[in-house]
Amino acid sequence: MTDVVERKDMATRDEEHHPRRSWWPWLVAGAVVVAAIVVAAVVLAPEPEADEVTSEGPANTSEVVRTDLIDETVYDGTLGTTEDDSLVAPVSGVISFTPEAGDTIDAGDVAFAVDGEPVVLLAGSKAAFRDFRLAEGTQSVEVRLPGTITEVVSAGSIVEQGDVIARVDGEPIVVLYGDIPMYRTLQDLSENMTGPDVAQLEQALTDLGYNEGTVTVDEEFSQSTQDMVERWQEDLGVEEDGIVTVADVVFIPAAAQVVDALVEVGDRVGDGNPLLILTRGDGLEGPDVEQLEQALSALGFDAAGALNADGVFDVATVSAIRELQTSIGATIDGMLAAGEVRFSDTSVRVTDVNAEVGTTVNAGAPVIALSSPDKIVSFDLPAADQGLVAVGDTVTIELPDGEEVPGTVSFVAETATTSADQLGAVFEIEVVLDDPSQAADLEQAPVDVSVVADSVINVVAVPVSALVALAEGGYAVEVVQGDGSTTLVRVEPGFYAGGLVEIESGSVEPGVSVIVP
Repeated sequence: MTDVVERKDMATRDEEHHPRRSWWPWLVAGAVVVAAIVVAAVVLAPEPEADEVTSEGPANTSEVVRTDLIDETVYDGTLGTTEDDSLVAPVSGVISFTPEAGDTIDAGDVAFAVDGEPVVLLAGSKAAFRDFRLAEGTQSVEVRLPGTITEVVSAGSIVEQGDVIARVDGEPIVVLYGDIPMYRTLQDLSENMTGPDVAQLEQALTDLGYNEGTVTVDEEFSQSTQDMVERWQEDLGVEEDGIVTVADVVFIPAAAQVVDALVEVGDRVGDGNPLLILTRGDGLEGPDVEQLEQALSALGFDAAGALNADGVFDVATVSAIRELQTSIGATIDGMLAAGEVRFSDTSVRVTDVNAEVGTTVNAGAPVIALSSPDKIVSFDLPAADQGLVAVGDTVTIELPDGEEVPGTVSFVAETATTSADQLGAVFEIEVVLDDPSQAADLEQAPVDVSVVADSVINVVAVPVSALVALAEGGYAVEVVQGDGSTTLVRVEPGFYAGGLVEIESGSVEPGVSVIVP
């Protein structure tokens, strides 16, 4: 299928004028300006009658096509290398290991370590731009019962429905699935308590197997609901009173990973004391996750064969990361912060050591300098286009020889600066070429960066110049019949891009020919 691309900096094509046959009674109306991009000549015509034959004889024609229309915005960029690129400390601390200048670092090797926590090199061409964990979002969990922490899950743990995440004075805090926070005590009263939070509790305990067929999930806390709660409490080893308090349960929407444990065993806590940070939201997935999984599998860290490099971060991915962390001496939590991993599709050479072992560094301080084949494209995004580009987006880079290669946005500045090219306020953008070898011989080369602004897929389209403006309003196209005659067919124009226009409605099928001026 042909992709049609429109560029904002593309010069308007010279219009080709062809004589129209003398039997047309309408007048030339001039140019139709579409989306401030496309300029096309159109002709005023009377409302077409069904199957009206309008002309015979040779004329310039174009075939109606089914295609994708893609509206791209093109920016001027500069391509360079990341020679002597610095690896920076992901956290503040003391440098506990560095290689020596001249050393080669291969996939799976530790590049350096801060406070004993290593930064590792893995195979891949895409930059690590976010933390690798079960989900990108987070939620905070608080203690609702004062006392002493006697048990708490560790960072990196996967918590699922029914799991105990902590104990205060030996009393468990249990995770159940649901979207409604636990905001009141749930129990059987003389007048039955009702509400969606009751139904949520009933559903969770039913899913855990505590409903013996006596409870209807109906938002009503009945004696049967109390009996089900007591069966659950018996398994938990707590008092079987059929009462569920706000201190007993934390509701989360789905399985989560512990990003951070904010307390330790022995800590004294009060009502509202922060307990855990858990992941929340849609599961992490994407090409960067797939790259990580492929890199882990290539090193033999595949969760005993359970790892599937499908771009979905799941429990098997967690297990594979733990295997890697075990091998390099890192804290075993099944998560990788963006700064704890460097991806490269080749080995890298250490050109300089910026911070020796024993040096105290701040987060972001350069530790070692690397010679790398990575190719980086930088360009300025006008403030008016803010939001058009995000980290992780795929863009197209046109090299000086006209070759188009893919790249991934690796950096978007959070604050605007004033452009030296009279563009006004701009945001600095950096793009990493997906395959640096495609621009291996280029250095400080001017390139075009194409960003998709909008598109429509698999639509019927004709050249914009085929549109005929009708005197009664609206548009038509002049369709060539099998015998060479033509007839006007009313159409409804839609999306415009690359000199084509989508036909949203009208009896015009792909493959037929239409007259173009």
